[in-house]
Amino acid sequence: MINEQTFKVLNAIYLRKMANMEALAECSGLDIETARPLVEEAVASGLLIDLGGQYMLQEDGTRAVLEFYDQTYSDERKNQDLVSWYDRFELINTQFLKLVSEWQSEQGGDEATLGRLTRVVERLIKALPQAVGFIPRYQVYADRFAAALARVDQGDHSYVSSPTTDSVHNVWFEFHEDILAVLGKPRDTVES
Repeated sequence: MINEQTFKVLNAIYLRKMANMEALAECSGLDIETARPLVEEAVASGLLIDLGGQYMLQEDGTRAVLEFYDQTYSDERKNQDLVSWYDRFELINTQFLKLVSEWQSEQGGDEATLGRLTRVVERLIKALPQAVGFIPRYQVYADRFAAALARVDQGDHSYVSSPTTDSVHNVWFEFHEDILAVLGKPRDTVES
C-alpha cells in the first residue's frame, strides 16, 4: 500500500483527473519541494504518467488510491458521527449545486445569487472542523475554500466556477468526491 504522502499526491490527481505540479501541491496541501519527488517516484513506478508536465493516473495509480481509501477509512465508514455529518453536508450540497447552476446560467452572474452561494460555502467552512476531527487532511479544503472566497471578494469572479482556477466549484466537487470515497459511496447514489 502507498504511504499517506504519496496518497495525497495521487489523490489530488484522482480528484482532478489531470494536474500540473502547482495544482498538485495546491490540492494536496504539500509544498512543491515535497510533492515533486513523490510525483517522480510515482511516474517511475508506473502509478502516474507525465504528459509534458501534466500528470494523470495510470490504472495501477487509481487502484492504489482506491485501496488506500478502503484500508485507511474502513473505521470511518462505520462512524455514525461522520456519516451524520455527511448526511448534513448532502443537504447543503443540494443548495450549492442549485446556486452554482443559477450563477452559471446568468450572464456574468447575479450578485444576489453570489451572496447566497457565498453563504452556503461559508456554512461548509464552519462545519468542516468537525470533519477535520475525523480526517485531518480535510483542513486543506477549508483553506482552499477560504482562498477562493477571498479571490471572489476581491472581484475575481472566475473563482466562483471557472474550471481553470482553484474555484469554489472545483474545490467543492473535489471535496464531494473525496468524502464519497472515504465513506465508500458511489457517486450515482447521491445524484438521483
